Amino acid sequence: MKKLVSILTIVSILSMASCSSGYKINVNFADHSMDGKMAYLTNYDSGDTIDSAKVSEKHLALEGSVDTAYFARLIVDGNRLGFIVEPGEINVEWNEQGVATGTGLNDKLNTINAEIDKIDGQWDSISQAFKDNKITEEEATKQSADLENKQNSLFLKTYEDNKDNAIGPWAFTNYLIYKQFNAAQLDSILNTAPSHYRNFKRVKKAVSDAKALDNTAVGKIFTDFALINPDGKEEKLSDVIGKDGNYTLVDFWASWCGPCRAEIKGTLMQLHEKYQGKGLQILGVAVWDKPEDTKGAVKQLAIPWQVMMAREYTTVPTDIYGIAGIPHIMLVDPDGKILSRGLQGEALVTYVDQIMASKKQ
Repeated sequence: MKKLVSILTIVSILSMASCSSGYKINVNFADHSMDGKMAYLTNYDSGDTIDSAKVSEKHLALEGSVDTAYFARLIVDGNRLGFIVEPGEINVEWNEQGVATGTGLNDKLNTINAEIDKIDGQWDSISQAFKDNKITEEEATKQSADLENKQNSLFLKTYEDNKDNAIGPWAFTNYLIYKQFNAAQLDSILNTAPSHYRNFKRVKKAVSDAKALDNTAVGKIFTDFALINPDGKEEKLSDVIGKDGNYTLVDFWASWCGPCRAEIKGTLMQLHEKYQGKGLQILGVAVWDKPEDTKGAVKQLAIPWQVMMAREYTTVPTDIYGIAGIPHIMLVDPDGKILSRGLQGEALVTYVDQIMASKKQ
């Protein structure tokens, strides 16, 4: 009898060990440049800090327990690496293309990230080809749209293949970011997703953005908000829209956003020069940025039109309009009705030309 009890005890211990929820994260840095820097392990969805430690002698170690695997970010000196926190030993080689290995979900995630990297490389190739005048803006726009659809499809497939593990929510929220939906479409998608997905902070934000997008859709009257001008004086959107009977292009942008700066230097400058004083005005709305950085970009880019900004980092304008990515450009008629949203480049120029031509008739 004692022998049987001993066997059962051993089996029980082994069973508990195999179900262990402990994890250990070993991070190795290429050199001593990160020594002394604080590292923060954060939850990707909530942004909560799970653990922190200081880098020492090119190494960092974090240990803890996890009941349910989740997507996390490791932040060191402003640099971020995303991976899955799950039971086991996770090894991270920290470099420009940092990677976490050693556990099942992380190895699977690395395969997915390799596909994403391929798409990113193709985007870079398109951008370079356009800069070198090897393809037209129209061709670049079409190729970029095809790549965007390819990326959306990848996130969707990744989500569908991983609904019940920690990769699924990460892929799902990325799918919602890159392919914006209205409220009815998003509700339909969520009805087919695991019920707990609705509790994720990023999904709740997507639902809120979808409702805001519906409330400020083409054909609706614009929704007002207040920011400040570069002199620090409070200014409302309604103080500018419809002024002198003008149509207004509202450009939501940020100083750090490369595509925003490109759109300003190209499309918007072109439209400003063509229609300044002829019934079209442009209004810049700086978002997700520091006011001093906005002012620096206005000066550097020599922006000639009015720019509104916040006293500090804000998401208020983009929350109101359900904007998930910038640049986002909106055309509003003199009566305050929204005529278009999200057009860029040649598509925006063509549409504005049509509106201004019909205005003369």
